[in-house]
Amino acid sequence: MPDNNGAKPETAAALPPPRVWYWRGMRAGLSSVQGMVLFAGFIGFGGLIRDVGFPLGAAVLSTLMVWALPAQLIIVGGFVAGNPLPVVALAVGLSSVRFFPMVASIMPTIRGKSGLGTQLLASHFVAVSAWVESIRLMPAIPVEARIPFFFGLSNIFLFGSIAASLVGYLLAGTLPQALVNGLVFLTPISFLLQLIRNSHDTVDWLALTMGLALAPVFAQFGGTLDLLWIGLIGGSIAYGVGRWRRTRT
Repeated sequence: MPDNNGAKPETAAALPPPRVWYWRGMRAGLSSVQGMVLFAGFIGFGGLIRDVGFPLGAAVLSTLMVWALPAQLIIVGGFVAGNPLPVVALAVGLSSVRFFPMVASIMPTIRGKSGLGTQLLASHFVAVSAWVESIRLMPAIPVEARIPFFFGLSNIFLFGSIAASLVGYLLAGTLPQALVNGLVFLTPISFLLQLIRNSHDTVDWLALTMGLALAPVFAQFGGTLDLLWIGLIGGSIAYGVGRWRRTRT
């Protein structure tokens, strides 16, 4: 019988050691379409930072510490506009609120019997690409192997993004500006397509539809909290409908 997370039970002795699952996670990241799109976006990011004079070291540090391309673009935009650092930090923090539900939804799936410190470290690597691929791949992986697999997958995404930024930085001046902008825009488009692919039941589709319907409204009137309001209202409606349907069956 499968366990509650969908994986078939295996004895610990029958499982390969954690390092094998770590390398398997790395291999999955290298062959992931989502990863390729992510790297393309960071090539565009690398070209952008050189065009605006943003320090390369600060860009690499932002990838290691922030690990979210939209938030990193806020940092670059604040630098170009000359905004005070506390204002930029606040904007980045508000932008990153969207990761709370991602962490809350994926950690029960991947944590297994890992300790609190390991879970906190893993939560830092929960970004859009790693979250989408984990939702897709983890059900087929034994529970005990999910944490090392996740670290392999997310580390490839993280350090591959840094390498892609360096490539974009070195290629700056040779890439048309429209191409640079398009590469950066690939990430949200890919995320939307992955959400559509991973939607299975009515609640998934309703949440996705509500988000798309509310996005233009809150983009106009929601200010810096637009994503938070979209997720709160759209997700609450989808959850309420799903709970109502379960009580009816």
